[in-house]
Amino acid sequence: MKKRNLILMIGLLVVILAAGCHYPKPGFELGDSQTQVALFAQATLTKFASMTEPTQEPSQETEPPTQADPTLIPSVEPATEEVVVPTATEVPVVTVIPVTPVAPTATSGPLPTAPTGVTRVNFATGTTNHTVSETIPANTTKRYALRLSQWQMIEIVLKSSTTAHIAVSTEKGDQLVDFSKKWTWYRDYATENGDWYVDVRTGNYAADINLNLTVPQRISFESGKDTLVAKASLGGSRTHNFIAWANKDQTMSISLNPSSGLVLSIWHVGGDVLLESSAGKTSFEGKLPKAGDYVINVSNQTGSNIDFELNFSVK
Repeated sequence: MKKRNLILMIGLLVVILAAGCHYPKPGFELGDSQTQVALFAQATLTKFASMTEPTQEPSQETEPPTQADPTLIPSVEPATEEVVVPTATEVPVVTVIPVTPVAPTATSGPLPTAPTGVTRVNFATGTTNHTVSETIPANTTKRYALRLSQWQMIEIVLKSSTTAHIAVSTEKGDQLVDFSKKWTWYRDYATENGDWYVDVRTGNYAADINLNLTVPQRISFESGKDTLVAKASLGGSRTHNFIAWANKDQTMSISLNPSSGLVLSIWHVGGDVLLESSAGKTSFEGKLPKAGDYVINVSNQTGSNIDFELNFSVK
């Protein structure tokens, strides 16, 4: 009897060992592994973001953080608040002293004929914005073409009497915004030279639309300098838009000459407002909260043309 039981136990052990050869190897299934990698990457990014506060002096360029271990993020680029700094050769730069009138934007001057059914938007020489005002029938899509240079920033604002939305695409066919988003506002940097197409689609009713397109004029310092003076001629009730790069904790100083009839507004491209036009100010001095591009708007509060100087420094 004991011998028989021993034989049965040995046989059972053999079966278990044989079955064990087919058990899955220890470790994650593909889906689990991907989830763990994603969680680790997210945790690493969160840690990295908390360690990237710049420590440079106000007059220095922003330095990459040195306390973060780069081996923690072998293939993930952390998102930062900073915008890639365009170089002077990639964007139009306003002339500094000695000053001539502000160079026209990339959307002025002779342009190729727009395709059939497309309306070409052309800024007046020396201006940085244009508003298209017209009535678009119900259930109709109207396309507008705007020529941009690489790294120019554009802001699109649509106002209409009835429901209408925008779509945005590039000359090469890249769809940046489609109608399903139901957007009436958009801001971005051009990644290449060429036309951008802005489509406006109405709903079940005709719409009286105002499509405002703004492309700020970039200003930058000559090598080794931190001040400049720019001049422009501003029509009555119009606004001229400048854009300039600065680092966090630098001090920006701006003043307008003449100081009557004009007002300033200043904001970071990320949304932080430094000065609202409602304050009625013609000068500003303050420590900057973030690195990146700052948009400086000069608005003419009169009905007459004003030739003005923008005195600008970042230290």
